[in-house]
Amino acid sequence: MYFARQRRPTLQSVVKALQEVGPQYQILNPQADEKGRFESITVVAPDAYSAMDICYVEGPEVQEDVEKQIKELNSPDLTPEEKQRLGALRHCDARFDILHFEQLDEEWGEDEDEPGDLFDPSALIVVLELLTRMTSGVAIDPQSGMVI
Repeated sequence: MYFARQRRPTLQSVVKALQEVGPQYQILNPQADEKGRFESITVVAPDAYSAMDICYVEGPEVQEDVEKQIKELNSPDLTPEEKQRLGALRHCDARFDILHFEQLDEEWGEDEDEPGDLFDPSALIVVLELLTRMTSGVAIDPQSGMVI
């Protein structure tokens, strides 16, 4: 998820927003810089059998990545909304790296048909939308390359 560095939220505002979403999220290891701005956090969603490590990144590597994303995403088939988001991406110089983890249930054997039924990716989507709104950012699914 990419955004302009000056839109970097405080750790307190991120924690408060997550708490307001609901009690389904457990917040672990919150870290802030010396000015109280967000650095990193672990968010656990036990009911969704998932967790996320989120960390703040800025610098030349982000700018290089933004240029790469723009080249990969630019297409004549883009909708007006997608073109607008791509234009917004050009002004981004920071990002949140979000690593999403699935909790595996040891009770499921390899022969079972249902182990995937426990994992619910909606927890990631809710957190991603929350951070995107907070930063006026642009979220890109790294696997599909789609702007979210």
